[in-house]
Amino acid sequence: MGATVDALHRLQDIELQIAEVRQRIERKHRAAKRQGKNLAEIDANIENKESALRADQMEADRLELDLKSQEAAVSKLRQALNVSKTNKEYSAVLTQLNTNKADISKLEESELAVINQVEAKRKEIAIIREQRTKEAAKLEELKAGAREVEASLKDRLVRLQAERDEAAAAVPASALVMFNRVAQKHDGEAMAMVFRTHPKRGEYACEGCNMSITLEQVNTILSRDEAVLCNTCGRILYLESPATSSAP
Repeated sequence: MGATVDALHRLQDIELQIAEVRQRIERKHRAAKRQGKNLAEIDANIENKESALRADQMEADRLELDLKSQEAAVSKLRQALNVSKTNKEYSAVLTQLNTNKADISKLEESELAVINQVEAKRKEIAIIREQRTKEAAKLEELKAGAREVEASLKDRLVRLQAERDEAAAAVPASALVMFNRVAQKHDGEAMAMVFRTHPKRGEYACEGCNMSITLEQVNTILSRDEAVLCNTCGRILYLESPATSSAP
């Protein structure tokens, strides 16, 4: 390997270590973030069920008012029944009284059904709130774990960054710009080895994406000390050793 590719390799080794450390930290934060999303979904579920509970409670209150109104009407009809002066008047009041009694019976059934719904929803919400308490505790554990991992790896990350800065100083500016762009795209994996796909023919591929590499690209890697990119994935190509990389 030429000096540029050799310097890129040293930079790549450090870059992958940095990426691994950052991924460990990011995994912890992602887990906490997912748990936070779960908790938000539970909160939304509780809010929806409490909204439905309020609606049922309002319906129960309305039915209770209707029931009291009907009971007051029945009381008046009974009084009217007692003072009726003619059979016709008595019969009319009795008919209305029986109608109101039937309405009261229906209202009582409806009210009981809604009250049962209210109680069922309250129990369901109580269960979900218990679940939320557990999930909230889990979220705090995950956040604490993420902070702990981040703190434990902070010094290592600082050391690796210093090593990276030193290694980057040995890479030509144009190649460094290219490396940084590719590394950002592929989570630190900016380079890929070229391997021969057929033992007898001059056919090669990129180890990063397994797509074909032209013989011209292979010859450029062999003859020039410069960064050559894979046409498919954009990684910087290299040959592992003269023995394995020689073109036919």
